[in-house]
Amino acid sequence: MRVALWINRVLLTLLSISTGAVKIYRMEEEMFIFREAGFPDVATIAFGVVQLGLGLALIPAFTTHAAAWGMAVTFVLATGVLFVNGMIPFGMFSLLFIASAVVHARLWPTADT
Repeated sequence: MRVALWINRVLLTLLSISTGAVKIYRMEEEMFIFREAGFPDVATIAFGVVQLGLGLALIPAFTTHAAAWGMAVTFVLATGVLFVNGMIPFGMFSLLFIASAVVHARLWPTADT
């Protein structure tokens, strides 16, 4: 179980950092789907900064749980954007990202255990 949690942690970190980076770098496809959902470019970039920050915050033990819960929230929002754009299959797949963040927040050992 511990190995699975570590794999999940690494994948979550990489996922959050990469999804944040594509927004910060203004990847046109990403900007387009957020625009279509009503987000101005500056909000999409700010959202990317939050995602990147949460990915980095997952690394230190003392911020792990807050970062994982924050990731779950950002993944919910991003998944909603996919559904708004009619990207149903990818939106369904993205539900796994939300579940992964929630599992990490709930099962990763706390510093006092």
